[in-house]
Amino acid sequence: MNNHNRSGTLTAFRDEWVLRSMLARVGDVPEAVLLPVLRVTAEDRAAVDEGWAAIVSKRTGNRLFESPRWAWKRRYGQFVRELEWTTTALTEQLPAEQVTELVADAISLRLRRWLRRVLPAFEAVRMVPKGMRPPVMDVGVSVATFLVGPIHRTGIESDGTLVYEIPECAMHTSVSAPAAQRNSCLMGCKAACERVFDADSAMPLEFDPHLPGLSCTLRVRPAAARTL
Repeated sequence: MNNHNRSGTLTAFRDEWVLRSMLARVGDVPEAVLLPVLRVTAEDRAAVDEGWAAIVSKRTGNRLFESPRWAWKRRYGQFVRELEWTTTALTEQLPAEQVTELVADAISLRLRRWLRRVLPAFEAVRMVPKGMRPPVMDVGVSVATFLVGPIHRTGIESDGTLVYEIPECAMHTSVSAPAAQRNSCLMGCKAACERVFDADSAMPLEFDPHLPGLSCTLRVRPAAARTL
């Protein structure tokens, strides 16, 4: 069961607001970036357009008295369905490595634009004393519930890496029939986020999805020392 649905009202409002803000930057990737490439590379463009029409026919608008949790699920599920469909179709035309590059480039670029006012503030993490780092990072990581659902720290590795477990990632459970959204997970989440929060960033992230399961392990590495 997805415990994300049992989170508090304030968290639900926060998750829906943050997701809506992110999708304002990232949500167009399936249609504006991936679909045109698919139309060019596919032998049967008519089949592509037919398949895309079937996917977008599942879009739904705002509902009267819709709860923030259901608004979050509707928006996120729509984006994931469209991302999974376009990425899967592209892997039938191009090598998976090329599709990953395309998706990760597009999404990471938009994520950087979305976070442009926040990323510089993340540098303050480098100044957090070692003993205070786990609770400080716990607070920061908790904001990611809008993207991954419930997440909790399970350990600290010898080098100071913080280990978090995501029991059922929201990227999978947001769709109507929860199942592993393989390409969305590996290309749209793991590859893209690891580019934004790479080894040179203040918060180097590593995602270890347990596909075809719905869980994932997140490692937050210590920031590398700045060289003068």
